[in-house]
Amino acid sequence: MNSPTQIRMDRRSALRGIVTVSGVAVALPLMGSLAGCSSTNADLSGKAELIDAVTNLTIPETDTPGARAAGVPAYIKAVFVDHFTEEQQDDFAVGLAAFDEMAVATGAADFAAASEDIQKLILTELDNGANDMSGKATWQQLRDMTIFGFYTSEQATEELSFEEIPGRYDGCLPLEEVGRAWLDRGV
Repeated sequence: MNSPTQIRMDRRSALRGIVTVSGVAVALPLMGSLAGCSSTNADLSGKAELIDAVTNLTIPETDTPGARAAGVPAYIKAVFVDHFTEEQQDDFAVGLAAFDEMAVATGAADFAAASEDIQKLILTELDNGANDMSGKATWQQLRDMTIFGFYTSEQATEELSFEEIPGRYDGCLPLEEVGRAWLDRGV
């Protein structure tokens, strides 16, 4: 006959085995679905100059570093490769092709080769265009990723001023007196 201690050990071993099998049964499908999020045909190499031009127009270099200096084009490429699904990558590539088509319509070889004035005109047209306009969704994604990528970089600290405990509130103060936009939380 088994002693009470031996029975408890058998129960613990059984419970440990059940929990292990249950954990594996739950984890394996999750790991498989996570692997499905990455794409093997991700390629932005032909559009690197276009993305560089768009990010530079969105946040240009002034007396502070711009998006290019902050490494935003590399950030966008990393998001594209590591986080976009194949379908999102395809949609993004089609949208970037629309930038080039609009530039070709103005007589330029492509968007990156177009003059800065033409590039600004195309981006303004995309910004003001209808929601179903080809390239508009990609322009909005690029703009949002550029802003997020820049303002979460170290270069944003040179553009924004930060004061841990700000002084008095003055809601009607000219920006010239302040000097720069102020960040109310740390980056």
